[in-house]
Amino acid sequence: MYKIIGADQKEYGPITADQLRQWISEGRINAHTRVQPEGAGVWKCVSELPEFAAALPASAPPAPGIPMQMAPAPSAAKPNQMALWAMITGIISMIPCCCIISPVSIVLGCISLSQIKQNPQQIGSGFAITGIVLGIISLILGIVYTWIVYACPECLPKFPTSFSQ
Repeated sequence: MYKIIGADQKEYGPITADQLRQWISEGRINAHTRVQPEGAGVWKCVSELPEFAAALPASAPPAPGIPMQMAPAPSAAKPNQMALWAMITGIISMIPCCCIISPVSIVLGCISLSQIKQNPQQIGSGFAITGIVLGIISLILGIVYTWIVYACPECLPKFPTSFSQ
């Protein structure tokens, strides 16, 4: 089974190898179409997969005087900005008394993970996961601290209220 990235930059599949060969013969897929075999985490061009070499049409050399068309270069992976902000807010939430923004980092991280899953051209899942984890840790620490303050106020250190003797 395979997944493909169509000309509209959307992911299609899973499809069988026979279906992929049929699409090649129909001209719906060319040698530069991005394909991901099942179980592989890497996208490759159809021309890089030996099982489809026979199905691909042989490219004829360009006629003299006619410039050869170049296939568009694959776009570089773009970092998801929301994932970066999830990590930044997660780090800030670890500062004492800043745990109030920990839900922000959790929500940003979850949304960005969803966006990254839907768009394979985006990267940053590590940032998103870091933001989620730091947000959860900060939230738990804030809840524990609040519980200690209200349940056991005598457990907190006493500070002098006046400097006069």
